[in-house]
Amino acid sequence: MKRIVTSILTVALSLTLLSSLASCTSREKTDLSGVKNISELSGSTLGAQTGTFHLTALDQIDGITKKDYPDFTDLLNAVKSGAIDGYIAEEPTAYDVCTKDDTLAFIPLKNNDTGFTATDDETGIAVGFKKGSDMTADVSAIISSVSRETREELMRQVVEINAAPDTEYASDLVLTIPETDGSNGTLKVAMECAYAPYNWTQTTDANGAVPIANAGSALYANGYDVIFAKYIAASLGMNLEVYSYEWDSLIAAVQSGAVDAIAAGMSPTAERAEQVDFTDCYYNSNLVIIYKK
Repeated sequence: MKRIVTSILTVALSLTLLSSLASCTSREKTDLSGVKNISELSGSTLGAQTGTFHLTALDQIDGITKKDYPDFTDLLNAVKSGAIDGYIAEEPTAYDVCTKDDTLAFIPLKNNDTGFTATDDETGIAVGFKKGSDMTADVSAIISSVSRETREELMRQVVEINAAPDTEYASDLVLTIPETDGSNGTLKVAMECAYAPYNWTQTTDANGAVPIANAGSALYANGYDVIFAKYIAASLGMNLEVYSYEWDSLIAAVQSGAVDAIAAGMSPTAERAEQVDFTDCYYNSNLVIIYKK
């Protein structure tokens, strides 16, 4: 009899605990479709990546609940599960995820009639070097030799490539990588290898993917950052090595000399510019809120 009572109490306690957890984790979803102004986002729960301008940018939107996540995979999973209503990202990222999942959509934000503002430095991405590096000016000159139109077309191509990263892309890239004998050494570049379409990890060398030097297995990096890094390295007469780091470790990696540069979809904000030297931007993008329909 005692065992039966104990079992009943255990089951009842378990059901109570499950009910409590459900009430804690469930939340009412805010419908973001049709939003035209950031004031209409009030009452929603929005996410951003930890340690980025995106998290600060959410402060422009009154009346929201703000949550931060370590990386964009976590943000994507959070919006799909309903843990958040949407998250802030660059427009190429939105095109990438919405192409792969038609249940997702996005709201443009930057410098339009939504009431949201951001500078070019906040929405651009640049290569970061250790303070005092004599490579910064040379790489800026290489970047400036590529037209804005070419950069935008390259991003369009990269989004298409990432839709099927291990399948050879049918067209030639608009940005031609110069031939190099690597006589000037190796350029070691850090990125997350997890922020498509800027950089991602794949299992083959399709479409010119580069081995991840510190992956410990046969993994390759590709994406907009990788292609631009290849172009920069070749233009300098150098070979390229790509290294994978967590976002919060990228600046420390270049400061310590473990790598020469960062090319990771990183915006040259004033705070970061106190820690590393940035080149001119090699891409500028609109900001968006990605949400589930």
